Amino acid sequence: MNTAEIDGLRQQVDSLEWYHTIDLGHGIVTPGHYDHRPYLDFYGLSKDLSGKTVLDIGTASGFFAFEMERRGAKVTATDLPEWMAHDFGPNYRSEKTPEEAHSYMHDPFALAKHVLESKVEKREINIYDISPQTIGTFDLVFCSSVLLHLTDPIKALWRIQSVTKESAVIATAIWQEAGDIEPLAAFAGHRGTAWWIPNHAALEAMVQTAGFASWEWVSEFRLDFRDGRPGLHHGVIRAWNTEGHPPSTSEQSPGNTNQTQDSPTRLKLELVKRDAEIAHLKEMVAGYEQGRFIRLMRHINKWRRKILGG
Repeated sequence: MNTAEIDGLRQQVDSLEWYHTIDLGHGIVTPGHYDHRPYLDFYGLSKDLSGKTVLDIGTASGFFAFEMERRGAKVTATDLPEWMAHDFGPNYRSEKTPEEAHSYMHDPFALAKHVLESKVEKREINIYDISPQTIGTFDLVFCSSVLLHLTDPIKALWRIQSVTKESAVIATAIWQEAGDIEPLAAFAGHRGTAWWIPNHAALEAMVQTAGFASWEWVSEFRLDFRDGRPGLHHGVIRAWNTEGHPPSTSEQSPGNTNQTQDSPTRLKLELVKRDAEIAHLKEMVAGYEQGRFIRLMRHINKWRRKILGG
């Protein structure tokens, strides 16, 4: 690209709303709501996906689809045909105009695919409609940050299992509770945009109910926004559709005690995890200090009213 073309591309990128942060080359990186690049190792994806067919469910701007293609896979990506096809409740009020919503659903992916010269095939289909008949089957099915937005995540997992040949990587927000051995899920549907946040036991039970032969925890981490705002705590499960999955296909991942990592990678992941924990502690301290101040002011006002009333 010449200078004029790069400037034109930068203007196109800046005119769109991006879910993902994607390096398009030429010094241009999309301003996504999330930057998944520092978190990639937490998803346990094989460094080499050559010869594998992959389904990326809920592709959004396409970061994971393009990344798995870069690693050698033949990728099919799915997303909804329109914004209001999400599982929005009656209390939901969109802040986007119909034109903005349509652009958000389609234009960033299309532009990134064009610039990256990608061969990823995009299909517009609801996750509840995915089946071997409608979309085929795939060696690897990838589903990240989708389940919490569904009113029926269990049905979605049934559909995921039905199109999985070998394994599925499922990442979603999980509820943190010490000793959570009972399968429980927190209801988060007050605004009608997110619905269920399962605890560890619930997510395992959901995966089992879907019919997968076995599963393993890959990692846990807090997925923060690109601008530094704290995000939701996520868990990643790899589910297998074959009995006794081959260890050689498991990528070395944080949170998986059966796998080892080279020291630089392990240190990097530990630092990311510790930074997230420190940020969470700071939030707790700030909340505590704010609560203590409020209690103090209430106490002062109580005595003031008592004195003035006397």
